[in-house]
Amino acid sequence: MDNQLFCSICHKPYVMQKYEYGTSFVNVPVAQCNCEEKALKDAEEEEKERERVRRMDALNLPPIFAPYRLKDLTCEHSGDALPYVEGFKPRRSKGLFIYGPNGNGKTTLAAVICKELAYRGYRVLFTTMTEMLDKMEFGIGSNRALQAQRVLKELLTYDFVMFDDYGRENYTPLRLQNVFQIVDRLYKYRVVFGVTVNPECMDRLAHIPELAAIDDRMRQVLMQWEFVKPSLRGAQK
Repeated sequence: MDNQLFCSICHKPYVMQKYEYGTSFVNVPVAQCNCEEKALKDAEEEEKERERVRRMDALNLPPIFAPYRLKDLTCEHSGDALPYVEGFKPRRSKGLFIYGPNGNGKTTLAAVICKELAYRGYRVLFTTMTEMLDKMEFGIGSNRALQAQRVLKELLTYDFVMFDDYGRENYTPLRLQNVFQIVDRLYKYRVVFGVTVNPECMDRLAHIPELAAIDDRMRQVLMQWEFVKPSLRGAQK
């Protein structure tokens, strides 16, 4: 037959099957194998894997956190993390204010939450405020202002942003302005974000009057997970 169709993979011929369509019947070519269906599913899985790799690259996660999984963590609030991840809703969930002394697992927990969200298909960024401020200040004159706007615009493309070690930044008048812009932009556009912070940094931030407005916005959109146990680093010595 001139119009005979064949499987593009195994080359078996299609067969014509008659189907009722309204008051008449139509002949439809039907494959006698599942080669093409399987190839399509394989291609879809490969694309999902490529997208997963892209999300993990965009995550910006330091390699040291690669071995950690949520189910393996035993630090404080590790039991709160899975419900948070499973119930996460972009633009709707509360963010995280992870507070406590150095060395008790805050950063590891924050990093693993980011990784779990990325695995589930969300666009996530793990970073520091210093890294973002450095990016915003790259350039000279008007180019610097444009670069700052590009950084702010890019932040809005994420579903979740985690700033590790908030409060360690060296502040200048420009940096105070930029950190306010970062938090204010995330706040206004409902991008879910979080911070990890220790008491020393919080005390330092409390003495910078210009950061009061930032603190006010954070209190509105972040829920606090406080770590109270002593440093795990000290316990390992």
